[in-house]
Amino acid sequence: MFTKLMRTASGTSKRILFVFLFTVVIGCVSSPTNVQLSPATRAEVEGILNTLQARYDLTGSLKIIQMAVTIEEGDQREEVRESLWYKKSESGGELLLIQALGPINEPRAVVIANRDENQFVLALLNEERTYHGPLSDGALKEIFGVDLRVSDVLSAIFANPFLDRRTDNFTSVENSGAKFTITRPGIKDGHVETVTLFVREGEPRVTDWHIHDKNGVLQQRATFSDYRKVGGILRPHKVEIKRPIEQTRVAVNIAKVELNVEIKDSKFDAARFLSEDFEIIPLSELAD
Repeated sequence: MFTKLMRTASGTSKRILFVFLFTVVIGCVSSPTNVQLSPATRAEVEGILNTLQARYDLTGSLKIIQMAVTIEEGDQREEVRESLWYKKSESGGELLLIQALGPINEPRAVVIANRDENQFVLALLNEERTYHGPLSDGALKEIFGVDLRVSDVLSAIFANPFLDRRTDNFTSVENSGAKFTITRPGIKDGHVETVTLFVREGEPRVTDWHIHDKNGVLQQRATFSDYRKVGGILRPHKVEIKRPIEQTRVAVNIAKVELNVEIKDSKFDAARFLSEDFEIIPLSELAD
């Protein structure tokens, strides 16, 4: 479980775990009463969703080599620098690598998620320890202690809550000028998600993504801001995730990002962290 892993991990390991906890949605899908949109509103909403999807489809690779992350947990505050590589692989899968960096930019902890090989790796370099197992929503839960879906991580990276394709169960759509507010059921029964977007010059920007439980208590708030075009694709350069119940806040400031640059699949090869130089711990053991 998450607390068990925290007892054995260093401060650096803890930081990268919290950063990887970008967007968490819990439980099973409820059965909503869908809103009936007017043809005009439906057309506007579909245009927004198509644009958000196109940004994802047009991003074959993503490289962030300067990313400052602040983690607040209760009255404790930590800062860490990170780098991130993402790529749609040559075989059509998705590859993700995140590194937490030390004082002279040396990797201290590494996360690799490889959908081609159904593999998840968390390597703690100073401890010479690797957590390894299949890439699945259930496996991620063993690390974080909450139901973290693979699609939620992508949603945070691409500032698109709709990458999970839950776009046909909206319970309300409000429009006021350039502002759209879309409400839909959460993943956990009784939870409600509210997504706020602004459309300027035909370009939608997701600004807020709230998740409330069945009692109306805020479970999580994600905000996306400082949108800039990179390679013709609009992207946020500031992301903030708050989870009030856990008293956790993660703020990410991106200084330099590159899109659609060449990244070899070998960049995501986890073999070096699965050698005899590392203690290999199966993710399944975390459930014990």
